[in-house]
Amino acid sequence: MLLLIELIRRLLSRSIIKVVLHFTDRIFNRSKRVSVTCTAAAHFQGIANTGTTETIGRLAIMCLCKAILRWVFLLPSFSVLGQQAFISQYEDLDKAQFYVEELEREYGQNSLALAEPLSELAGLYTQHGRYEDAHRSIDRATLIIRRVEGLYAREQIPYLQQKIENFAASFDWVNAREQMEHIYWFYLQKSQIAAPDLTEDLLHLSDMHIRGANEDSVVYQSYHLRRAMTLNWAALAVAEKMFTANDQRLVTIIYKLLKQYHLQLVAVKNGGSLGYQLREIYPGSNLVRSRSDTRKYFYYMGRRLLNQLAAIYSDPDSLNFEAQAMVSLYVADWQVIFGRHAEALQTYQGSFDELTKISVEQASSLFESPRLIPVQDFHDSIEGAIEADKSAGFVSEGGINGNSQPMVFLESGAGFPNIGQSSEFSMADDILLSRALFTFELPEVVDNVSRRSRMRKMPFGKPVNAKILELEGGSLDQREIFENRIQDLSFRPKLLMGVPQATEITLEYKMFSKLKN
Repeated sequence: MLLLIELIRRLLSRSIIKVVLHFTDRIFNRSKRVSVTCTAAAHFQGIANTGTTETIGRLAIMCLCKAILRWVFLLPSFSVLGQQAFISQYEDLDKAQFYVEELEREYGQNSLALAEPLSELAGLYTQHGRYEDAHRSIDRATLIIRRVEGLYAREQIPYLQQKIENFAASFDWVNAREQMEHIYWFYLQKSQIAAPDLTEDLLHLSDMHIRGANEDSVVYQSYHLRRAMTLNWAALAVAEKMFTANDQRLVTIIYKLLKQYHLQLVAVKNGGSLGYQLREIYPGSNLVRSRSDTRKYFYYMGRRLLNQLAAIYSDPDSLNFEAQAMVSLYVADWQVIFGRHAEALQTYQGSFDELTKISVEQASSLFESPRLIPVQDFHDSIEGAIEADKSAGFVSEGGINGNSQPMVFLESGAGFPNIGQSSEFSMADDILLSRALFTFELPEVVDNVSRRSRMRKMPFGKPVNAKILELEGGSLDQREIFENRIQDLSFRPKLLMGVPQATEITLEYKMFSKLKN
């Protein structure tokens, strides 16, 4: 019986496709444009009209057709023995190609119905390392959009973004930069139109430039970092135009900017040509800020952004005391990063006092363990911060959450070894050069008259007495590199009654190999 079902499915699938597609084409043959959205990755995910306004009856028929297609293609395939047959990735790719060919025969090679399936097919090509095939599919989809919607239609943006990502995946940053310049120009033309998608588009390109700063040639690192900053500020300006200056939807954008200032701080501290270029008042000029002035500039720009976060949660229409206290916690982290430990101590104590008013138990849980800073995301509640710490495998004294497992620090890549890996970077674990297992201490703050002088000598958020327990795949020279890099890390300390406590930490440090010169 199972074999019979399989044979019938194989014989009828092609005929059913043609009947259904012909049926839907007849329904919409009076419309000026027909857009069919479907996936080519193993099955159709849906059919949607994006070009016209349809009646409820027509939409109902489309839903029926969608259900028929899902029944045909999602019906499990069975072997003669009755066991479910799992389709390999390459077989999935073959099915996707087959679906696209069917659409081509029914609608023509330039139909809008092909755009989304071609994009999905390109994604499968990329997964299999067939980047040139992916380029061709994306180009076809983009050309179709331009012919139907217009040369400068916003509908082409997802395909332009996909092409940049495809170039980056193949480490072809020469062509990636060219495409990034093209889409940047495109955004400039559309910058007067404050659309929700524009904010997300600007942030996406900003993230790609951050990735480029890490993976592209060192010659272009400054270009990528400056352009990323420009795009992030532009996204904030567009969002403020769309919403209000105190809208909570601005929070994510603001915190992204804060992290970018930290990234540039690390680059300037590391020195070299990149550090020098970032200190230039204008790119290519001979006017260069001193390191100390640049550091002050980054600090106060970060404080400005954090003050903006505080203002958002202080708005009378959405007053949130817990979020205000959380902002103070991030301010203290920022002060530790810049070595302002006396100020940070007061800020930590103030934040601790306010958060304990919300929940003593939750506040104690939040501060019972050190935390690498800056944290990846801003959290406006104690509960949100605790959940993020749990997801990250956060460390307590002696290991993660009281266990024997160490804290893990994964470098963002060769471009910025001092920065922990985040969503903006996409480095694979198989290019790790070596690993080292460390133990070190975070010092306490002694509550006496010599506190200030002690903090100058031994800041509470910096590792001391670091020792390498294990070194995997590294040489003696790398041992020294590891020891230097561990000193560059900053931590939010363990707090008891708002005062930093001595803590011993075990950390596994993963170092990336250099990818590009």
